[in-house]
Amino acid sequence: MRVERLGRAEKSSDIIGMEVKNYQGEKLGKVDDLALDVETGRIVQVILSTGGFVGIGDTLHAVPPGALHHDAADKVIHLNADKETLKDAPKFEMTKWAECCESNHVVEVYRYYGERPYFIGWQVSGNTPRSNSKEGEYRNHGSQLGYVQKASKLTGTTVKNLQDEKLGKVENFAVDLSAGRIIAVIVSSGGFLGMGDELSAVPPIALCFNTERNVLQLDASKEALGSAPHFKSDHWPNLAQPNYADGVYRAYRVEPYFTTNIVSAPDNTARNTRDRKNRTLTPFDQGNSTADRDTTAQIRKEIVIGKGMSTNAKNVKIITVDGQVTLRGPVNTSEEKRLIGAIADRIARSENVDNQLEVKLTTSRNN
Repeated sequence: MRVERLGRAEKSSDIIGMEVKNYQGEKLGKVDDLALDVETGRIVQVILSTGGFVGIGDTLHAVPPGALHHDAADKVIHLNADKETLKDAPKFEMTKWAECCESNHVVEVYRYYGERPYFIGWQVSGNTPRSNSKEGEYRNHGSQLGYVQKASKLTGTTVKNLQDEKLGKVENFAVDLSAGRIIAVIVSSGGFLGMGDELSAVPPIALCFNTERNVLQLDASKEALGSAPHFKSDHWPNLAQPNYADGVYRAYRVEPYFTTNIVSAPDNTARNTRDRKNRTLTPFDQGNSTADRDTTAQIRKEIVIGKGMSTNAKNVKIITVDGQVTLRGPVNTSEEKRLIGAIADRIARSENVDNQLEVKLTTSRNN
């Protein structure tokens, strides 16, 4: 059930560089960058540069987004911590990005500020270094931290569809800082759709990285992207307006994570339809666990390097959810369907594979 409400929508480019103060008006630093998990639509950590403000050198600290409050009127971000608390907080090193974004380190950061990590369970016990806060005993309930990268590095990432057509590039992110949410990925699409400087707002969970993680993939044609909500680069809509944001999500067949004025109860129509007719599974349903993503990537890799595979075969849809693999899309021959099925059977085991590939019938010119 969706219980969250949309908060304030901000451009990530505006958040980066903003000054951070405590509620006593002391300067603590500024926002250096945002650590984002695009595929789950989350702001994992906010990276603060505290050099010169807390009596130490140029130092970076990671802070849970929920520990921050954006005061739009004063154009400042507040953190409920004094300078001594920040000095003792877990450090962040850009040269050790992967290590600092591992789940154990992220949990430590959240615990220090008395925040609950969104990706694991939590029970309260004990005290944190922050006064009047509770430290949690964190217990993993199966959710995992996904691929985390800097907002500044993700900006400019190429966006393609599953047919390898370029749809645009990442221009920005619309974020709800306090909620730790990416509301939408803003894609510069106009130049590729013949619409000038138009931007498209895309739900983050409608996107997934390719195996090399240098391209974001969207299961949409150029025509579908052109008919979805888009806007001029100098005239952004209010993405915190529930009706507009709801329209963005539904244009890409994604259930919003937030409540809206349109939906007073959970709308499970799409999910129920999918349950009744599994053939409607799309890459939007791809599991976010490391195992599921690795299975999909491994199957895709073997198909692509397979000798004699057609373009259709190399672009079939592979959706892995909780270890169950679904293969969908057209292939040129029955042999291609068999070979792809055999690859999936070997990697995921045959009992976990649903081969829905369809042989594309062609008419011989000799008839």
